[in-house]
Amino acid sequence: MTRHRAADGFTLIELMIVLCIISVLLRIALPAYAAIRRDSYASQAAGDLNTIRAAAFAQYAATGNFAPDAPVGVVPAGMGAYLPSGFSFARPLYRLDWDNYVVSDTSGSGVTSGQVLALTVAATDSLAGLQILHTLGANCTHWSVGNAHTFVIQSSLESPK
Repeated sequence: MTRHRAADGFTLIELMIVLCIISVLLRIALPAYAAIRRDSYASQAAGDLNTIRAAAFAQYAATGNFAPDAPVGVVPAGMGAYLPSGFSFARPLYRLDWDNYVVSDTSGSGVTSGQVLALTVAATDSLAGLQILHTLGANCTHWSVGNAHTFVIQSSLESPK
C-alpha cells in the first residue's frame, strides 16, 4: 500500500522555516535601510545649507541687507523670493532656523562688532542629527547643543575706526 501526500499546500514546518528566514533577512536589511535614509537626509541638509547660503547672498546683493532672524521652521522675511519655489524650512527629520546675530566683543582693548549669519539644523532623530553633523561639520564652523547643530555661513567682525 502506498501513501499519497496531498500536493495542495505547505506543511507547518515549511512555513515556519520560511518565516524564520524572512525575519533574519529583515534584521539585516532594516538597519542598513535606516542608515541609507539618514545619509540621504544629511545630503539633503547639505543641499539646503548651500541653497540658503546662495539665497542670502542674492538677497544681500539685491537689497544691501541680510534677512532678519526667523523662528525655527519659518522662511525668513524677504528671503522667500530668492529661494526655489516651494522651498521649506520644515523637513521630515529636521527643521531649519535662520540666525542673524549682532556680535559685540568688549574683552579686548576696543569694542569690536560684527554680524554672524548661521543656519541651525534641528534634527528630530539623534542619529540623523549626528549624520548631518558628520556630513556638514568638517567644512563649516559650527557648534552643537543637543540635536541642534548651528553652521556659520558668514561672520564679520570689524574693529572701531
